[in-house]
Amino acid sequence: MTEIFGARVKKELKDQGKLQKELCNYLGVKKSTLSEWLNGNNEPSMKYIVGIAIFLDVSTDYLLGLENYDGTKNTFISFQPK
Repeated sequence: MTEIFGARVKKELKDQGKLQKELCNYLGVKKSTLSEWLNGNNEPSMKYIVGIAIFLDVSTDYLLGLENYDGTKNTFISFQPK
């Protein structure tokens, strides 16, 4: 999840002409925290995932890789219980 999440947030920021600093200010987090999330070194809590989705005007499912940008389901993602 973390690779897809980071890549999609970076893509949306770039496509929308928004800065990581703006997202940090909106969320109230440090740049280093955001960098950890975007590089897959740490995972944001649900409240931050929702905040990022609102800031970027995309769905949480899109950010998490469960659906594509057009809203169709991503068939490459599956859940494998232990």
